Amino acid sequence: MADQPAIRLDHLTKRYGAHRGIEDVTLDVHPGEVLGFLGPNGAGKTTAIRCLVGFLRPTSGSATVLGFDAERQSVEVRRRVGYLPGDPSLYGSRTGHELLRIAGQARGAPVAPLAERLVSLLEAPMDRPVRKLSRGMRQKVAVVLALAHDPEVALLDEPTSGLDPLGQRALLEFLDERANAGRTILLSSHVLSEVEEICDRVAILREGRLTALDTVESLRGRKYREVSIAYEGEPPPLAGLDDIDVIWQHEGRMRFRVRAEPAQLLQALSHASITDVTITEPSLEEVFLDYYRAEAKA
Repeated sequence: MADQPAIRLDHLTKRYGAHRGIEDVTLDVHPGEVLGFLGPNGAGKTTAIRCLVGFLRPTSGSATVLGFDAERQSVEVRRRVGYLPGDPSLYGSRTGHELLRIAGQARGAPVAPLAERLVSLLEAPMDRPVRKLSRGMRQKVAVVLALAHDPEVALLDEPTSGLDPLGQRALLEFLDERANAGRTILLSSHVLSEVEEICDRVAILREGRLTALDTVESLRGRKYREVSIAYEGEPPPLAGLDDIDVIWQHEGRMRFRVRAEPAQLLQALSHASITDVTITEPSLEEVFLDYYRAEAKA
């Protein structure tokens, strides 16, 4: 059991009649891992998460959580996971405390060991009817409901949506802590900086298909580095070199992108009087956009 993935998608496909949801997606998420689920609207992220909690029946393939089949054993799955939908609907006349009690009763585990701490961290307004709360405050209540029982697996669809910066920071630190305690988190988000910060690996979906699955560091390494230099006299002879693209040059300064081997770059720079060099890796957002540009051209 220790080696068993906490989440497994095995050739998972879901179609809505003639329309595509997800197509032949296979991936494992390991215990204690935070996996970032990326893609634009309509890429299939929410469809995959809804298959995992048994709200959608796959057209083919399978989804399992903690060894339980999400379609045939959906009650067992839901008892063990924390699920936050991208558009949570809460009973408007109920307070957060009432909803937390109802959720515990439905789960058969009325004790919510992390409730008090989460309420304090997020400053969630648990004593007011939900219909009287702003969108951001409703989101805080929904996060408490999803995570207060300390689930073994958390399936979170845009969890920081609507939260203020302090709330976002508090939630990300909390999720990182729970992952370090062995909990598994699948995190769908459009905020790539937060994915970059806490995720161990990233899965990128495009038009329902998995196009990349790797660590952030490896995905960056497949792309390029950006180099800024200052020089005296003549510029280094970079024009025409394979995998080196000059993107800006002015009065003794130059910036370019490098996909070449380091030896090729160093040899080119040796022909100039370099006074300063700065090398930066691309952000996850730049990597993500590059994947989509490449796919669009294919």
